Order: sequence, then structure tokens, then C-alpha cells
Amino acid sequence: MEQMLRSMEKIWARATGHLMGSTDSDKPDVPILTLREARIALYLKTFWTVIHVITCVFIIANVIRHW
Repeated sequence: MEQMLRSMEKIWARATGHLMGSTDSDKPDVPILTLREARIALYLKTFWTVIHVITCVFIIANVIRHW
């Protein structure tokens, strides 16, 4: 289960354009973060993306409501 979550985490990181290796020694092209720091940055980027999606849904709902 944990291996699948790590795999999904890596896929999501690459999908959002975030550089992240499998371990601290497996450095991405620009090795500026440790694996722990890369995970924290990925979670922050995910939170920011979710906020954008929620905002977009509310804007669309408001436009439909006042149509």
C-alpha cells in the first residue's frame, strides 16, 4: 500500500512539474530539495491547485445561478 502511495506521489509530482526523486540520493535534474522538503513542497502545490479548482467551481456555479 505504501509503495503505491509513493508511486502516486511521484506521478503527481511529475504531473505538476515538481522535481522529486525516489530517495535523497536519487536527485532530480535540479537537486535543490531533500526528499522530505520536496514532499512538503508537493503538498503545498497540491493544496494550491485544489484551492484554484474550488474557486473555479464556485465562479462557474455563480455564473450558472445568475444566468
